[in-house]
Amino acid sequence: MPFTIGNRMDVARMLLDAAGTAASKAGCKPAEPLRLSSPMVVTAEKDERASTPLCRIPGVTFEFGKDSAYQQQVGVVGERLQTCSVVWRSRGVPDEPAAQFVMASEPRMVALFDGLPEGNGQGLVRATCGGRRTVFYGNVEPGLKGRSRPDDQQVFANFTASVSKRIGCQAGENR
Repeated sequence: MPFTIGNRMDVARMLLDAAGTAASKAGCKPAEPLRLSSPMVVTAEKDERASTPLCRIPGVTFEFGKDSAYQQQVGVVGERLQTCSVVWRSRGVPDEPAAQFVMASEPRMVALFDGLPEGNGQGLVRATCGGRRTVFYGNVEPGLKGRSRPDDQQVFANFTASVSKRIGCQAGENR
């Protein structure tokens, strides 16, 4: 049976507390208390069951079913990085990735996608947004293939359009 110590925010706070205690005992306690500096998103829902739209991204819709074991994992939602994942969870078995969506415009992150096939059908679109090279990536694993509404390719196009709009990527800049 899997063992959890808390949600992401609980774990982040625990790690900060441990680091603060260690720094204090080592005699190098910072003047200000340690705090999170990268965005960590907490969804308002009571649980992380995957819902529609996925990760609250307009147009990213799936048919999960009422008793689904799929859970969404909202990651960073920033101007240079946005992540959203779906995992399938089952007792006693490690989480299985089911879908991933990423927007990245940090140069080192963008470079990770160099050489991969491009296009909506490949799940990889490159753009220039605000003068920055930007990639939009989407992958739907076999367990969720065909559950995208209206279809997998359109859901990826919706993700690209929605996140482009959020980060201020003008249509003339895109591609």
